[in-house]
Amino acid sequence: FQNEINEVPFFDVQLPYELALKIFQYLGKAELGRCAQVSRTWKILAEDEVLWYRLCQQEGYLLDMSISDHSCWKLALKNCRAREHMLKTNWKNRVGAVSQLHYEPGRVLCDVHCCDGVVMAGYSSGEVKLWDTRTWDYRAPVLAAVPGPGGAGALPHVSFVRINSSLAVAAHEDGTVSVWSLLLGQEPIHHFQHNQHLQALALAPGGAAVATASGFQVRLESPDDRGFWQTPGTFEIQKLVNFLNLVPDVTGSPVAVAAAEDIVYLLKAEAPGRVLHSVYGQPVTCLDVAAHEAAFGIKTFGWLLNEPNQILLYNLETNQCVTKVGNSMGDFSCVNLHSSPPNMLVAGNKDRR
Repeated sequence: FQNEINEVPFFDVQLPYELALKIFQYLGKAELGRCAQVSRTWKILAEDEVLWYRLCQQEGYLLDMSISDHSCWKLALKNCRAREHMLKTNWKNRVGAVSQLHYEPGRVLCDVHCCDGVVMAGYSSGEVKLWDTRTWDYRAPVLAAVPGPGGAGALPHVSFVRINSSLAVAAHEDGTVSVWSLLLGQEPIHHFQHNQHLQALALAPGGAAVATASGFQVRLESPDDRGFWQTPGTFEIQKLVNFLNLVPDVTGSPVAVAAAEDIVYLLKAEAPGRVLHSVYGQPVTCLDVAAHEAAFGIKTFGWLLNEPNQILLYNLETNQCVTKVGNSMGDFSCVNLHSSPPNMLVAGNKDRR
């Protein structure tokens, strides 16, 4: 047995261990399992960590780990495959798991948003809390809010919350908007006030820009090169905003896309607002934007004229409609463009599809 560790018997020849390992690298999981039953030496060879680490990487599991991070890569691959099978089975059978982060009687959850495992929630008491679900002991620090025009006292309830990898934003019913840095602490780094409550709030997915819609006004906020927050753009539009998004990966001044009933606006800071799309009597039912495109659902007169509802895709550089997709009698209720694969988008409608 000791001699076979260095000289592996391969039928009628003796091969060095490294050369036998190179041959076994061409085998799959089932073949390695069969080889492990040939002899004790072949079992040691077939269960070599290099082989199972390579199989794990080839199947797309634990790509960010090195071979020294696990003591048994065969077991790690088995656990990854079992977890994926369980997820697919649960998805097919509509089985989910619920984890309760917080519950307090008498306080209503008004809005919730999450990014990279950090959950942000706003309540009717005016409180805003955060949870980091990536740790085993969930913490819920309360973000300090800025008092409204009335001064001290009970805070108005939260209307919207948004969070990305570096910032958290909350809007209250009285029009107060607060911005916190996730790195600096619980005190807000910026706040501003609208004269009335907000219809929409948007935060740039990967940057430091905030867009708000209150009444017939859309306002853009972003820090300058020295970190001081300013208002690079304020726009007066014709109708109340239903949907508001900031275009990601924009260098310089922020760019927003707003849908106000049946009009879609392209709002660039330090430039006049531009109508991207407008068809009277065909309201926008959902909106999402990517770096160079915007997708939104249009409600047509389908129930009367047998015309299906569609999703329109616009190029934000040419301001032209690229394509129309979808053929649904029900309204499109959601669309995802920014996190979909290239040349694809995902949408859902009231036809349950």
